Amino acid sequence: MYKMKSFSEYAFTEEEWGDILFDKELKLRQLTERVSRSDLDQIERYADKLFAAVGIDVEFTRHFLDRVNDERNKKPINQAELIRLFRLTYKKYGKKIAKMNPDAQAVIHDMETDVNMPFVLNLKGNMLDLVAKTVMRKKDFKTSNQKLEV
Repeated sequence: MYKMKSFSEYAFTEEEWGDILFDKELKLRQLTERVSRSDLDQIERYADKLFAAVGIDVEFTRHFLDRVNDERNKKPINQAELIRLFRLTYKKYGKKIAKMNPDAQAVIHDMETDVNMPFVLNLKGNMLDLVAKTVMRKKDFKTSNQKLEV
């Protein structure tokens, strides 16, 4: 025989409600959170430290900041995805990028998150500058430049 549950058996404690509301607020914040200029500066410092070992300095264009927060990305690109992109790129292609010619252009493509980052290499003194021109989340990104997939 089926016994109906009482309301108190379905009710959450105050602590459980707090956890539920916190989780929903955190998820909502992650969906609407924008990457700020200072966040991008921190990511740039991280990437600089990584690529310094192969003589590359990383820079972002102003358009990069605009595009990282663009709603056309559907799901916003967050800081963790950018850090992951640089970490995996350095690990897999760090030495290869350092050997590319100045003025070379390529696209770094994260196959897991579909984040694409076109860049150009510029010679500045005796160091190469990896200038990240833009960034976008796009599944089928077309380019005539070399694609570095991570």
